[in-house]
Amino acid sequence: MLIVWIWRGEALVAISIGSSIALTLVTACVTGLSVPALLHALRLDPKIAAGPITLAMTDIFTLLFSFGLAWWWL
Repeated sequence: MLIVWIWRGEALVAISIGSSIALTLVTACVTGLSVPALLHALRLDPKIAAGPITLAMTDIFTLLFSFGLAWWWL
């Protein structure tokens, strides 16, 4: 966020990018913890399915956060 702010001089763009990155990191952590736990509770093998499911969900949420915040703030 700081690099964008210094480089472009636009605070709203920097806040949008920094917020989307922060939300993505939090979502990735929560998804990475909850998907294997859910698969284990359903008696499925979390070692095989947790990686692709977590990665796909994180990618989807990343796009939603990035485009959503940019549309909302900019």
